[in-house]
Amino acid sequence: LPLSLFLLGYVAGPFLWSPISEGGLGRRPVFCLGLLAFTAFVGSCAAARTYGQLLVLRFLSGFFGAVPMTHSGALCGDIWSPKRRGTAMSFYSVATFSGPALGPVVASFAADRISWHWAFLIPTCFAAALCFAVVFTLPETYPPVLLSRVARRLRQETGDARIRSALELAKMRSQGLPRSRRIRMEAWRLLGTPFIMIATEPIVAAVAAYASCCYALIYLLFAAYPIIFSEVHRLGPGYSSLPFLAILVGAVFSVPVTLWYQRLYLRAVERDGRHTPEQRLPPAAAGGPLIVIAFLWLGWAGQHQSVHWIVPTLSGVLQGLASVLIFRSAQTYLLDCYERNAASALASNVVLRSVCGAAFPLFAPSMFHRLGVGWACTVLAAIMLVLCPVPFVFERYGERLRAGSRFAGGR
Repeated sequence: LPLSLFLLGYVAGPFLWSPISEGGLGRRPVFCLGLLAFTAFVGSCAAARTYGQLLVLRFLSGFFGAVPMTHSGALCGDIWSPKRRGTAMSFYSVATFSGPALGPVVASFAADRISWHWAFLIPTCFAAALCFAVVFTLPETYPPVLLSRVARRLRQETGDARIRSALELAKMRSQGLPRSRRIRMEAWRLLGTPFIMIATEPIVAAVAAYASCCYALIYLLFAAYPIIFSEVHRLGPGYSSLPFLAILVGAVFSVPVTLWYQRLYLRAVERDGRHTPEQRLPPAAAGGPLIVIAFLWLGWAGQHQSVHWIVPTLSGVLQGLASVLIFRSAQTYLLDCYERNAASALASNVVLRSVCGAAFPLFAPSMFHRLGVGWACTVLAAIMLVLCPVPFVFERYGERLRAGSRFAGGR
């Protein structure tokens, strides 16, 4: 339940943070506030005296922790051009999956050998270091906010009050509306944009569903691995979490794979003379079948105690590789399609995958105990198999869908 509430915080946070960022506040203030609060609430979890306090603090940790989850990809989109951002997204994607892979190992050994409090104090130290780095080194990157600063400086230098950025003009137009209507419009913009994009943008909805299933399956392993490696293979406390490191190995191995594809992508752009977002999708098309294979491997090798535990563990390498391929492609595809509304598009993705990530660990124990390890993993593989055509559909129809979208397009 604490894990699910943490992920539900990821669901609630993007509805606020992304529209605030794109509404004129910019990336830097949101990043600083989010990381400061996240560090404070994670550290407070170690001091929780009751289970209820822990649940509330875990939710608030997720709520403020949603800031880097929704804005890091948008930050890459601000800094790098479409041709170059694929490399940055490769490393960002690995970092995204390194947390779920390393977290259970660190927490398991810390709780078993020291105290459960250190399962929160250790990530607090990491979060504090990152927060320090962000506060003192991260500049503002959101182009509309930067243009507003340029316009303000030019007005001061020239005395010409007519110099306005697009963001300033939009705010001036809203000032002419009745106050009650402005409040309603602002509330709807803050809370509704990610939801509207999920509901009205087929690209956002389908890509988010594809990436969310992949992401949620990683979180489902938090409940499945203890069953497979503690109950079936009899690994002791702490050691039963070591198979998560295989996911980290696969995620790291994805870096040379994605960099190799980035070179192919740049050659194709130079050859064709143009860039299309759909050129980001082939790694995601390959990742889906790999996850299907990984779960079949995990299930049917993991259900037999006579099979050495390293055999099902190695399926995690394939799982980590495939997950990063899908995640990176999904993020860069949404960035390329919705540059102007990148944070909201990525927020929609975070919301859906966090809902799935919160739900999957809740039903996983009963599913694995009732169906058995082999058939439970087969069901999960079948779910992923159903979603495998998504990248192929958008390779064919993506350009047509983008042409009819009111959110898609550049800055």
